Amino acid sequence: IYEDKFAEAIEKTKKKGDVVLAVLTYPDGNYGNLPNAEKVIEICHEYEIPVLLNCAYSIGRMEIKANKLDADFVVGSGHKSMASAGPIGVLGMKEEFAKIVLRRSERFKNKEIELLGCTARGVPLMTLMASFPHVKERVKRWSEEVEKARWFAEEMEEMGFKLLGENPHKHDLMHFKSPHLYEISKKVKARGYFLYKELKKRKIHGIKPGRTKSFKVSTYMVPKDKLEMVLNAFEEILEKYKNNIS
Repeated sequence: IYEDKFAEAIEKTKKKGDVVLAVLTYPDGNYGNLPNAEKVIEICHEYEIPVLLNCAYSIGRMEIKANKLDADFVVGSGHKSMASAGPIGVLGMKEEFAKIVLRRSERFKNKEIELLGCTARGVPLMTLMASFPHVKERVKRWSEEVEKARWFAEEMEEMGFKLLGENPHKHDLMHFKSPHLYEISKKVKARGYFLYKELKKRKIHGIKPGRTKSFKVSTYMVPKDKLEMVLNAFEEILEKYKNNIS
């Protein structure tokens, strides 16, 4: 992420029309890169553009202080980074925007106009609320999670995988390029599905069937001994198909 490029992007977009909101995903969902949010927000505010910080993969995992970052809006995910039993999100904003975004209907006094249809209720909402005390405590151990992710990445790279994005990494969400697995997939009968099948045999699930060229991994809250099982599985698979690697 090149924070200084935001000014260029704003200037370019202004030629097409008014810029009413900037969105920064923190971290991005593909590579887990953590940009300098404070710097980006400062640049946007110089242009008097409010900023929405998309923290789907950070709120609930690491400490986020919207007032310290000076974010105008902050969005979190209750099912990605907390413990909601169903899709649900959380939204925070500065008081000046609350008067606009959360304004009530004149006819239905309890209805926020901008919240279309049925709002969150039932099990997703109750499980989200129930997770708050645990979430509040676990963000204090974020440095341990980053250290574990870096250890995992180093072990993967020793086997020939390539960590994409920031290195050393600052988040548990990682994206690896896997040239050896991709090469194997072009030579075996199961093609790209061989990796999914090999991992399934070892009771490791989550990878998308057919994917071998690259894949995403999150080490968040996974015990180190379980991650060692994953590392051992990749090592076994590479050894099994070593004759298919140039």
